[in-house]
Amino acid sequence: MADQIPTQHVPEYSDAPAPSASQLTQVRVPLDQAGDALATPSANGRTPIVVLTVRSNRIVNSLVIAAGAVVLLGVAIGLFRDDITFGALGVLVGIALFVFSIYSSFFVTIPEGANALVMRRGKYHHMLSPGRYFLLPSYVVSSLVTRREIPFEIPVAEAPTQDNVRASLEALISFIITDPYKFTYSISASDFDLVLQASGQRVIRSMIHNLSSNEISGLTGRDVTAVLDDLTAGVERHGATIIKVNISYAAPPLDFLASQEARQLAAVQRDEQADKQALAQRRQADQEVLALQATIAEIERERQRIQLKVQEAEALKHIVELEADSEDLRFSRLQERLQQFPQAADWDVGSAQLAIARGLATNTRAVVEVGRMSDIARTLTMRDIIVEENGRTTEPTSGSSNGSLPHEP
Repeated sequence: MADQIPTQHVPEYSDAPAPSASQLTQVRVPLDQAGDALATPSANGRTPIVVLTVRSNRIVNSLVIAAGAVVLLGVAIGLFRDDITFGALGVLVGIALFVFSIYSSFFVTIPEGANALVMRRGKYHHMLSPGRYFLLPSYVVSSLVTRREIPFEIPVAEAPTQDNVRASLEALISFIITDPYKFTYSISASDFDLVLQASGQRVIRSMIHNLSSNEISGLTGRDVTAVLDDLTAGVERHGATIIKVNISYAAPPLDFLASQEARQLAAVQRDEQADKQALAQRRQADQEVLALQATIAEIERERQRIQLKVQEAEALKHIVELEADSEDLRFSRLQERLQQFPQAADWDVGSAQLAIARGLATNTRAVVEVGRMSDIARTLTMRDIIVEENGRTTEPTSGSSNGSLPHEP
């Protein structure tokens, strides 16, 4: 159709609150059925909060009918048996029933959990609490108002937050009717439903506007007492008072939540990456420290080895010095002895030569090389000694001597 108004696309939310049907209802029943009506849920699952009584005669009609029937039955039995006693008895019982029905009509019973409004000549007269009362027929119970605590849901969709994020919220408020007269005669239950919805959404939207998107999710399950006064101010003129406000659901849109979770996940991943990098840096630093410590330990060991070598060298030097000192002392002593005994050196040399000659005497193939003429005498002497030695060891044979005289070069 050309004049059809296009519908506006509304984003979907998971478990987001949706406008519900009327939550507050009232019914019209006779006064004797008011107690059951206040405890019986309606079609939408809500129990009525106001019961309007049906304007009827408080005289129990069944008792009046029973009284008339007893009178007629007594008269009929008396005429049938031709005995006035049965007729008189029936009349008396009928009158007693009629009087009892009239007497019981002066009493009314207000059920537990309700306050009753009493009218006289079409005007409100007074209020009755639960109980049984004597009430003249000129006084009429016009309505009963519940005394219990009444829950009421206020869904709020796409309310802008302080940082301009559309949030959805559902608040569960509880109220009581403090003035049944104002509540009954100033507004109906269904109209009060609309008033409470409008007032509650205005106050809650204002509360959401003062919060950031990060604070919205934290409202779930909280008892928000800061808005009690504002909510009560909107319904106080109708005789109701808000006593509790609880946030049963609060969340930003799914797209915002998804992006926020993605940012949080990225932040967590960055933190993990930073932790891994910091751990790698710490490990590298630890390895460098360990390597430095190992290098220092190796340098210290090398320094100790060098110190040991230096100590060994110093000890060896000291030993050499001691040997040199000992050799110097020996030479000095020898020099002193040579100075004291000049012929002692020749004696030692001769003794050595004699020992050598004796050693050569056992070797027939020995060749003695004489360098100077002065050595010839020594050589001849050595020859005699060798011959003497050979003669002691073996028998002399002809041509067995292989010795040759040394010659001087």
